Amino acid sequence: MGLREDYEAQVRMLSAKVDRMRAAGTNAEAIARAIHAERRDLSTRFKSLTPEPTRTRIHDRTVAVYGDPLGPTVSYLRAQGKSWDEIIDSATRPGPLPSKSE
Repeated sequence: MGLREDYEAQVRMLSAKVDRMRAAGTNAEAIARAIHAERRDLSTRFKSLTPEPTRTRIHDRTVAVYGDPLGPTVSYLRAQGKSWDEIIDSATRPGPLPSKSE
């Protein structure tokens, strides 16, 4: 499995943790904050393993879109009107790989 495929698989696996947290009665805000933090950690780890020039393209796109090299913060997403459930959903879904033209 390639680096990108491994990253996407690990992001999708966060859904199982969401299911366990919901089954344990954890509220949506706590789940969103925890899963979002795990997603940012995965993103940081995999970006550090990504070869150039792809790493720079990802960094530049992320900063251009979110103003943060690690991606959107919870505060940013809430300011965009995202619900806790929407934050959970987006944290368990891999984002796009920037094209070579970005």
